[in-house]
Amino acid sequence: RTRTKPKTKKPSPRDLITDVETIQDYKTTVADEDEKITVVRFYAKWCRSCRASEPQFFKMVGDFADRGVKFVQVPLKRENAYLHEGLGVPSVPYVHFYHPDGGLVEEMKMNKKKFAKVRKTLEQYVMGSCDLADEPVLAEAEDDEEGTPIGEFQ
Repeated sequence: RTRTKPKTKKPSPRDLITDVETIQDYKTTVADEDEKITVVRFYAKWCRSCRASEPQFFKMVGDFADRGVKFVQVPLKRENAYLHEGLGVPSVPYVHFYHPDGGLVEEMKMNKKKFAKVRKTLEQYVMGSCDLADEPVLAEAEDDEEGTPIGEFQ
């Protein structure tokens, strides 16, 4: 008889994401991170665009978590709307990219239509290269039909 090793189950992407709801947790988890690229997802449970892009986000977590990337998500609630507003998050879903050597380096909308750009941006930071044809996206906050302004609760 041949013995086989038990398969180690790969953790669920949800288990690889740190949830943050306070400014102190954000500072400890995100701002004080000095080794890993950190991706922060801002979302609301009631937001349709957030739910629609969630499967792509979880896939990205599974694909990049073992490549030195830390994933954090900050849910929008009445109790912590100040956190979203203080960090300059104009709408949800939204994403911030932090680099250990540069702090906040990119921010952009993260709805389903724009997700390929989000993933490409992360890939470039992980690989340590950027396409010269790419335009900077820092503080991109144009209005479109997707995304929910922070002040609008349901």
